[in-house]
Amino acid sequence: MLIVVGSRREGNSYNLAKNIQQKLDLQRIHCEIIVPGNQRIHLCTGCMDCDKNGICDFTDDMKNNIDKIITEEHIMFISPARWNLLSGDLKIFIDRLNPLYSTGKLKGKKFIAVAIGSKGKEKYSTESVINSLTSFAESAGMDVIFDKEFNNCLNAKDILHYDNEVNQFIDDVVAKISQ
Repeated sequence: MLIVVGSRREGNSYNLAKNIQQKLDLQRIHCEIIVPGNQRIHLCTGCMDCDKNGICDFTDDMKNNIDKIITEEHIMFISPARWNLLSGDLKIFIDRLNPLYSTGKLKGKKFIAVAIGSKGKEKYSTESVINSLTSFAESAGMDVIFDKEFNNCLNAKDILHYDNEVNQFIDDVVAKISQ
């Protein structure tokens, strides 16, 4: 599984990804984490060259990321909810996946969407993020196999207070990817 973390700080999104990675490693399931915000990734200029040839004109860290996405069957995106939107780093990453979309290389991938928000459900922020992520995945022809919202996570390690919920989520993920 490849986990793409939409926050460059070592907060809730990253802590959840590390927890998932550790538990998947115990199950002997390969898991790698990418943090696009800590990489050199250019903004998409909308030149649309990749629609013609399936290759982005930029030479940056996305080349390696795209190679990883091509080889992985299961992909999880974890994003903090900011202003009821997914993170800017994750949006830039998604935009740069256009070469895979235009060549159909995302079709059939198994996708898991995770949103982490600082407020309770009454603010709908995590729901908006899940909707954005699943809409992206479905547009690309991926199979959304699971989505999860974690709320009331403001401070960097709040996710660690939800051991039961996190463990159940990881058990559910393992069950889904083992099918």
